[in-house]
Amino acid sequence: MDFEFRAFMKKLSQRGWLGMTWPKACGGQEKPGVYEYILNEALARRGCPQIGKGIGIIGKTLIRHGSEKLKQEFLPQIIRAEIEFAVGYSEPQAGSDAANMQLRAERDGEGWRFNGQKVWTTSAHFADWYWVGARTDATGKKHDGITVFLIPMRHPGLTIQPMPTIGDEITNTVFFDNVWVHDDYRVGQLGAGFGYISEALDLERFTMFTFSPTEQRFEELVEWICAATRDGEPLRRDPHVRERVAQLATQLEVARVLGLRFVAAAREVGGKPPTVEASEYKLFTTQLSQRVADSMMDLAGPGAQLRVHTKEAPMRGRSEMSYR
Repeated sequence: MDFEFRAFMKKLSQRGWLGMTWPKACGGQEKPGVYEYILNEALARRGCPQIGKGIGIIGKTLIRHGSEKLKQEFLPQIIRAEIEFAVGYSEPQAGSDAANMQLRAERDGEGWRFNGQKVWTTSAHFADWYWVGARTDATGKKHDGITVFLIPMRHPGLTIQPMPTIGDEITNTVFFDNVWVHDDYRVGQLGAGFGYISEALDLERFTMFTFSPTEQRFEELVEWICAATRDGEPLRRDPHVRERVAQLATQLEVARVLGLRFVAAAREVGGKPPTVEASEYKLFTTQLSQRVADSMMDLAGPGAQLRVHTKEAPMRGRSEMSYR
């Protein structure tokens, strides 16, 4: 799967579809963000990998805050799809409260020594580099003592422990045992990492959460309703069903427009992502995807609990899969 993913991303790069919104000085084309939006949504609709963390999160943050060494080393590799990243923010006591992270990075000669752990690190089992937030100062406000680093995933001090999820995905816990990294791989200013992470999360909310899969689930629900019957009557004529479908259709249009609003707000090439628009889009669209999944389960009845790809399952079992 890792080989297929990398081969696919290289094809996108060869077509010039990676880094379209990057500055030309960094290998990009300075195209408006709508091009990246269209590409990401088209990939998501076909179940393909999206442009991902390298282009959409790490690359854009390095363009704004990285040293010349980091830009020269990583940006060409990112835009040629030669490198993959894992992102390490969450910890056992630092989930939604990212500023509470406790992974320690202590100064040691020309570099930093890391001890602690991260959780929910998707891609850690195949990534090349780890984009990590760590606490470099525990004496002041928690938001002020965090710094971002890049660490090679094959470092002998890193231990990766898989964590399968109920959604049939693999995420990971990563343990740090005296991991030493040169200061050259510190991103931006010491202690300014929480601001960089906040910007990166704004990009992630948009880059990593696409609208098309939710729209597809709704379309499949409508198609099933149009053909289904209950107690000998077409389900599409039930007023309660029609009301629920109309509400979802309206909310889907709101989600689509919120996505375009983010694109419109992110006009400056290489500029700071729009925080409010990113948060509005992510929150509304995440909750909408849950409402669509709930509706698939509710309207299809007991059969909706059959596992995906079960022959007799309504909507090919997508309701059960979407709900998980």
